Amino acid sequence: MCPDTRKFITFAEQHRIVLNQILRQSTTPLSDGPFQVLVNHTRVLDFDVKRRYFRQELDKIEETNRREDIAIRVRREHVFEESFRELHRRSPEELKSRLYVIFEGEEGQDAGGLLREWYQIIAREIFNPHYALFTTTPGDKVTYVCNSFSHYNPNHLDYFKFVGRVIAKAIYDNKHLDCYFSRSFYKHILGQAISFKDMEHEDYAFYKSMMFLLEHDLAEAGLDNLDFTMEIEEFGVTETRELKPNGHNIAVTNANKKEYVKLISQMKMTGSIRSQIKAFLDGFYDIIPKHLISIFSDNELELLISGLPTIDIEDLKANTEYHKFSVTSLQIQWFWRASGLSLKRNAPTSSSSSPEPPKFLCRASLLWKV
Repeated sequence: MCPDTRKFITFAEQHRIVLNQILRQSTTPLSDGPFQVLVNHTRVLDFDVKRRYFRQELDKIEETNRREDIAIRVRREHVFEESFRELHRRSPEELKSRLYVIFEGEEGQDAGGLLREWYQIIAREIFNPHYALFTTTPGDKVTYVCNSFSHYNPNHLDYFKFVGRVIAKAIYDNKHLDCYFSRSFYKHILGQAISFKDMEHEDYAFYKSMMFLLEHDLAEAGLDNLDFTMEIEEFGVTETRELKPNGHNIAVTNANKKEYVKLISQMKMTGSIRSQIKAFLDGFYDIIPKHLISIFSDNELELLISGLPTIDIEDLKANTEYHKFSVTSLQIQWFWRASGLSLKRNAPTSSSSSPEPPKFLCRASLLWKV
């Protein structure tokens, strides 16, 4: 980065609020205006400004890729398989065309409603255990990760590529999907490095066990018999995989335990599902270029895919797990009181023109720090 650019980025970070307000009011696309340097430094941009730039870039792709509409003819009871057969053979350029859906045996033309319904059905079928593509994370039982046992399905890699294309196409078409993935999965899409901290959201019990290992002397804790390997069960058979070359001969010590925690976390979140992730990303990047989607954070990508969910506070309270606190703790009571007031204050009025966000029944583990 040249000195002038560095100075400008520093200035932009210091005046972020004003800068984003200027960009919201500007009628010139970000990539063509006086602030085009920010295209490569989007961390100073707010989500809505990023999304506007993102849509402008997709519009440019659309203008250079005008093709005939693609018809998807499917039976409702076989939407996933028949959609796969219809779209798998299409080129990335063809898939950027407008889709219209025909449900066999039903009259009527698709004016947009059938496509939205098709996306809703596909979003459910992606997680159908019959296909063995995804499984819920141990931490919250709500967000999804690639199933390391997906090879039970002989077509799993083709299906993962198809799912990647569908999710990217939904973003391309500005359609929200009722599907939520783990932090690590979003980071894979964005091309960001996975960290041990991501395990806190994915498998809290494993995260706590690793924190215990980091915070205590291994010999005193009886953990001085570890090496750089990990046991993985496949088809009912336990297999030992090395975390690094010759890992079975490298003991975990107080000196190298940070490296061990990093590698075993990466193996759990990446190593055991590497081929599935690659197939998904191959499909996703067929529709949306990696450099374009990577302007977002993992939280922003979730909003881009799924929209802002509605929250059922009573259901959330009934399904919350407390760590180091209890339901009678004063801080917890304050939290629920503030959450309820916030939702009432921000509830849409009858005159609101904003579309209703997708429904999402929240079952979360609330992790409190002391």
